[in-house]
Amino acid sequence: MKLYSYPHDINERDLRRRADRRRAALIAHSCATYELGWRDGDQRILCLCCGLGTTNSHDIREKFCGFCRHFHNEGIEQSETEIELREGLN
Repeated sequence: MKLYSYPHDINERDLRRRADRRRAALIAHSCATYELGWRDGDQRILCLCCGLGTTNSHDIREKFCGFCRHFHNEGIEQSETEIELREGLN
């Protein structure tokens, strides 16, 4: 049983291969592999590797992509507030 859905005209094998390449590139450049946001009033997580997202609260909490079968990388991205606070201390 699949717990994710995607357009039926997508080649699943090809999408996984491309997602693996994107994941490797994002991680190599210390970038996050996901994005949190809202869709139709529900919190969601979007995988930047395969392009698919979910509103499953467990996947959001664990930062997991059910299609890629990988936990997401945090990267080293910092918000402007964190940068301002750090610079203010120096």
